[in-house]
Amino acid sequence: MPTETVAQPAGVSELTSTIYQNIARNISEGSCVLFLGPLAITAKEGSGYRPLTELCANQLAKGLNLGKDEQNSLAHVASTLRIRAQRSDTMIISDVQDFYSKAEHDADLHPVLEKLADLPFRIVINTTPDDFFARYYATAVRDYRFDYYNFRKPAPDPLFAFGENDAPLIYNLFGYYKKSESLVLTYSDQLAYINKITGAQHERLPDSLLAAFAVPRFYLFLGFDFEDWSLRVLLDALFKNARNSIQPFAYPLKGAQKTGPYAKVFFQGEFKMEFPEVDMETFSTKLLEYYGQLDGHASSDDSTARTEVLILHNEASDDDGCTALLSHLKPLKVKTLTVKDAVGQGDLQEWLRACFDRCQVVLPLVSADFFDGSNPALPLLDELVQRNNPRNRFLVMPILWKNCAIDASPLGGLRTTRPLNRIAISGSGQEAKLFADIAETLKKYIDNLS
Repeated sequence: MPTETVAQPAGVSELTSTIYQNIARNISEGSCVLFLGPLAITAKEGSGYRPLTELCANQLAKGLNLGKDEQNSLAHVASTLRIRAQRSDTMIISDVQDFYSKAEHDADLHPVLEKLADLPFRIVINTTPDDFFARYYATAVRDYRFDYYNFRKPAPDPLFAFGENDAPLIYNLFGYYKKSESLVLTYSDQLAYINKITGAQHERLPDSLLAAFAVPRFYLFLGFDFEDWSLRVLLDALFKNARNSIQPFAYPLKGAQKTGPYAKVFFQGEFKMEFPEVDMETFSTKLLEYYGQLDGHASSDDSTARTEVLILHNEASDDDGCTALLSHLKPLKVKTLTVKDAVGQGDLQEWLRACFDRCQVVLPLVSADFFDGSNPALPLLDELVQRNNPRNRFLVMPILWKNCAIDASPLGGLRTTRPLNRIAISGSGQEAKLFADIAETLKKYIDNLS
């Protein structure tokens, strides 16, 4: 996990507050890579959660009369079907695609995954064939890149960059279920995959991705089976040029069998891997708590947040824009208010004036519908503009959501309007980027207030 930041004695048995704080800080700085193992993406089944790969294997294993451990291994089930000639390779791939297509709509994923997706990881490596972690970014209207390795037909290096202004990368190491030729399912596929990533340079994993692992970072491994022999080859390929500069930590699925002594010695000796006595769910929950305690990173509904932000918008027509904006403000240490919070509070205009008195930021989400006569904030716009004084802890930042004649309104004279070029966000094709820029601007302003 860490490189030079945290050096732990061999055989770490528990994580101290200092370690959690160091991890949270490095995540905040974008210096942490998240590895999602086959057991990390879990879905609700009965009263608990099980890995999707196991649920998929169980479905394919019906009628094979396999043992419990055997029918939980997707590679073993797929290989057994192939050996017994009960399903062709094409049919096995189709069965897996059908399972994940259905899970895309029906699976009730563990809530900690969504919370992890809210953290600013610069790189997320996924070892399952789904894109469900990436979907959290999409539903939050956050900018990201999604890509995958196709061992049957490796593509040219996309030349990934991981600077501060680059969107985070979510990369599927073993293919993507919507691209059938990329899936690594059977033992035979695993051998072919290993031959590719360790073979000819132009068919290996992208050099630009491998180069990112040579940079000192934290590496969090969630939900891996370290008894799996193929993982040794995979990590050797990923960290070929960084073996002496990494110190990963591994967190297993709750209730999973502990990693055996032989595997521990190998991964500790070769990769400085540590195996704390804490499961993935407990670690993630605790990490989120420490991340929330970082200055500027409490959740938006934190009642102790110092900065309050009022969003003004037309609820009937622009609620989608408000939802997108709220999702980008979520990582900031702010308490957000909308007109919905005025329900049962009496006179709306008096409530709005009270909000002006208590809030430090007001964000009018502007469209033609914003200037509808039914908007209770409309008679207060002149007063709101006169109050604007960012250096004295009161910022009015109009956000041009949809194209309209904002210059003809009292808001038109404010130089704090975003986007700076006054091109409407909706329909621009850059919605996620523009909202992210606004959130970053607010973060800097709030940090200065503090």
